[in-house]
Amino acid sequence: MSQEQNTTETRKCVHLTFAERKTIERILRESANKEQIARALLRDKSVIKREIKRGSVVQRKRNPYESKEPGSPEFIEYTAYFADAGQRIYENNRLRCGAKSKIVQCADMVEYVESKILGNEKWSPDAALGYAKANGMFLGQEVTTKTFYNWIDSGLVKVKNIDLLLKVRRKPKTPRQKRKIALGRSIDERPTEANSREVFGHWEGDGIVGKNGRGFLISLVERKLGIGLLFNAGSKEKDRIVSCINALEKRYGDHFGYIFKSITFDNGMEFSDSAGMEKAGRTMVYYAHPYSSFERGTNENWNGIVRRFLPKGKSFDDLTERDINRVMHYINTLPRKRFDYKTPLDLWHRELERIMES
Repeated sequence: MSQEQNTTETRKCVHLTFAERKTIERILRESANKEQIARALLRDKSVIKREIKRGSVVQRKRNPYESKEPGSPEFIEYTAYFADAGQRIYENNRLRCGAKSKIVQCADMVEYVESKILGNEKWSPDAALGYAKANGMFLGQEVTTKTFYNWIDSGLVKVKNIDLLLKVRRKPKTPRQKRKIALGRSIDERPTEANSREVFGHWEGDGIVGKNGRGFLISLVERKLGIGLLFNAGSKEKDRIVSCINALEKRYGDHFGYIFKSITFDNGMEFSDSAGMEKAGRTMVYYAHPYSSFERGTNENWNGIVRRFLPKGKSFDDLTERDINRVMHYINTLPRKRFDYKTPLDLWHRELERIMES
């Protein structure tokens, strides 16, 4: 069987090896042409031509006809292919291939993102990068969030993984347990519009407990906008959440029903007074499945940011209304990716204006 009719599978997209370059050098010295070399190595002829051109070096030798022909040069030049020259050029070329890091060209943007992560704002890399891009900052220096995380992992920026508030403390989900008693109307009965996040006015609620079980904060987060409210209830008595809702109804008056169409809580006994919360049909209360906090993901994420300021084990005894308002303002002015890096507070004001005008 000839080499042209062989059954060996042809290699594709594989670079020439040093052994193949040695073969090219040896066969060329035997006066073989490029086509014969290509057949011997099962390579395309164009590959062999480029390799010979790349690895050829100009050589000089003494002119044997110097004494016979007046004016002839003492030395003559010719080109010859050497495998080691071809291999050296190939390795140098490989060092320059692939995408290069843009971190030097993006120095201003990197400094800005570092300041937002390490400064008082404590933004995430995505929030800082997205906000800068949405506001036309650092044109020509845009990079993706994934790229910036790669720079963090490679130690190219000041930010370390320990500075990222979520990355070092995420835990895997545990299997759902079934032993807790469900309260009131199930989340399965919640309107479709609330599940889709397309309609304003559907909220999620939860509690945050202080040191040794003393002190209790209640958070309410709107599903569409991500705007959150935080109340210092003091304790877990079920009438405390009713008092918070009564205060909200007093604040918003006749517009309360348009702003708070429904609220979804977990199954804590502190939220068991659904009748008191729903008084006169002012809102609808639903309960997530037992041990299914992921069904209130918006609220859980919001509470996670609250814990940056009020970590577990911290006493709420000295917590003031000013402290609570400062925490709320920080979270509600944090740029969000799903809103093209607008803040929930901006969207909240627009939504309230629309409701008040209607």
